[in-house]
Amino acid sequence: MNILVVSQCFYPDDFRINDIVASLVQEGHTVRVLTGLPDYATSRVPEEYRGFRRRWEVWKGATVIRVPTVARRKGVLFRALNYASFVFWGWLYARFCKKDAEVVFSYQTSPVLQAIPAAAYRRRARVPMVLYCCDLWPESLKAWNVGEGHPLFRMIHRLSRRIYRQADTLAITSEPFRQYLMDVDGVEGERIVYLPQHAEDLYSAICGQYEENGCVDFVFAGNIGAVQNVDCILRAAALVKTDKPFHIHIVGSGSALEECRNLAAELHLEDKVTFHGKHPLAEMERFYRLADCFLLTLRGGDFIGMTLPAKAQGYLCAGKPVLAAADGAAADLVREADCGESVPAGDAAGLAAAMERVIADEPLYREKGLHGRRFFEEHFTREIFMQSLSRLLSQAEKRDGKGRQPR
Repeated sequence: MNILVVSQCFYPDDFRINDIVASLVQEGHTVRVLTGLPDYATSRVPEEYRGFRRRWEVWKGATVIRVPTVARRKGVLFRALNYASFVFWGWLYARFCKKDAEVVFSYQTSPVLQAIPAAAYRRRARVPMVLYCCDLWPESLKAWNVGEGHPLFRMIHRLSRRIYRQADTLAITSEPFRQYLMDVDGVEGERIVYLPQHAEDLYSAICGQYEENGCVDFVFAGNIGAVQNVDCILRAAALVKTDKPFHIHIVGSGSALEECRNLAAELHLEDKVTFHGKHPLAEMERFYRLADCFLLTLRGGDFIGMTLPAKAQGYLCAGKPVLAAADGAAADLVREADCGESVPAGDAAGLAAAMERVIADEPLYREKGLHGRRFFEEHFTREIFMQSLSRLLSQAEKRDGKGRQPR
């Protein structure tokens, strides 16, 4: 099958779409990737990609086309220009490129606008589009304090409805997405398919292995923003009552990092919490090895807080217990996998009590960690994901790929 993949972020930036593209090539498909310039990790375009260099290259057998994009840098203006430049140049490419793809696959993180070039190619080439919805729009705007009454929210709502409704198959990463897309964005339910994200099996070597350092180490890894509600972890740490030593390691960065640092200082947690900053994937194994238990928090009260963050699969992969303060899909996963405990979103007292139970009975929770590993092997491996994705792409091509008129 000849597949056009549209994703603003791609290698050398670290996203799961890299694994997906490499796997599609390994399966014998012809893959072309439409993407922007890599700048996600540093907010700057690397020197080797400047000056119109490496705009066409081959990566692991896939042809990669990079359109011009404004570097993310800092601030709302540059972020908006970054998104808009990919949409414009990607749309232009889709309007004039060779029409040889049999299906277009849109890997939709934020913002939803990055799927516009995929939709443009779909209309022009009259081929089906499979859209993989990793972030929910317009709901994601609420993480930036843009409420439903704001003109920007209403405008993005209209665009989101139009984009989502153009997808022939709309794959979702969390089951709560389904009702939202049907009710808010007007997507027909029969076009929505649940396809949970996979995690690379990076931590099988440390499954069941713990560092006996005389301290119970809790690890949170990932973005630190309004949605992640990391302040719940800090408030819980201040409430934990135990004679045994414990420590919380927060690995990552984000818009709420400084706020969390200030809260930790206000709560006098300097000896209980360490902010390690952001680390590349290659360095994450040492934190996963250090962990006695992982922490997963999400804010409550909206659809974004009911989703399943991608870090959850990585936690389960390591075979260590998980404590969640979340609602919706994340809480359901912890209960279904029996890999730890879950309390309601924002329940710092409940999270503190769960942490005390882990500290008091480590053998019990280490067994729960192995339950999570088994659940990962049954549901979240790359092989399982690729089987489902390949089936979706094949079904879309057979059903809609023969001169189908676009909506």
